[in-house]
Amino acid sequence: MELVQALSADPQQPATRLADRTGISPTTVRRRLDRLDAEHALVYRCEVARTLSGWPVSVSLWAAVPQSRAARLAERISALREIRLCASLSGPHNLLLAAWLRSVDDIASFESRLVERFPELLVADRVLTLWPMKLGGHLLGPWRDPRSEAAEAAVLHRLRTPPGPSQT
Repeated sequence: MELVQALSADPQQPATRLADRTGISPTTVRRRLDRLDAEHALVYRCEVARTLSGWPVSVSLWAAVPQSRAARLAERISALREIRLCASLSGPHNLLLAAWLRSVDDIASFESRLVERFPELLVADRVLTLWPMKLGGHLLGPWRDPRSEAAEAAVLHRLRTPPGPSQT
């Protein structure tokens, strides 16, 4: 577990650095990584910088589909280029979709095209992601930037503070 945690901090670091960080010999590190890889116990991924991708807007949709068709619909919906996440959920809204779009103005038309193409899909709610705070297990952001830290603190304060009588 210590090796996997060290690897997650920087998956491109050499075995010698992993060995230094874990106290395991480089040969043992290589052997354990080879075994984890052969057993498919590790998944390597690269996240695209959404803001630089040409698809800067992220929207999440909570939807309901007939349970008997959920797997097939999820497979077809996942094939759409805008879809970044399609997850099966428990409860009445049994499908969560995350999509990247080119503009906030595209949200309504994307949802319309989605429902037109998949008539069994009932979109129950949608939210616009303003900015991600954590992605793939790592906190994001330009740390040590007072403006970013102040903005983050303000958002967290708003999320933790219940609305007052005049805010409801």
